[in-house]
Amino acid sequence: MGIFHELVEVINRAPVDLRVTFDGQTTVLKPGRNSLPKITVDYAKRQNVIMGTADPDNPSMSGAMYLIGVADRDDCTPLSPEDWARHTGAPCRLDLEILSEDRLATNEHFEVKNKGRKAQATNRSQAHSATPVFEADASA
Repeated sequence: MGIFHELVEVINRAPVDLRVTFDGQTTVLKPGRNSLPKITVDYAKRQNVIMGTADPDNPSMSGAMYLIGVADRDDCTPLSPEDWARHTGAPCRLDLEILSEDRLATNEHFEVKNKGRKAQATNRSQAHSATPVFEADASA
């Protein structure tokens, strides 16, 4: 018996297939009930965050909502069409309203660059930054 002996029932809350990668192996989860090895469940959840739900001050496992839930333990209700549209339209894992609240000066705005497209970093800061970039508003 290996480490993958104990399986856990998980539920894909999204209306599409989700991919989970662990130890170089990719598993596809169909919408609804699926099984995953217990060791991979936390990785699967972190790889499938509902965009825009993570608190910038607490982006850990307890601070966000996930597209995958453990049956009989987590919220496993399927996403409504409105929730799915909000998820696909959000540019990042963080809740931008909370992120920009009381943090931006009146002449600053929050800008997300290259939404939905891969872009090469233009400097070292962008290459190592996992958080969105703040830029001064030119109209002020």
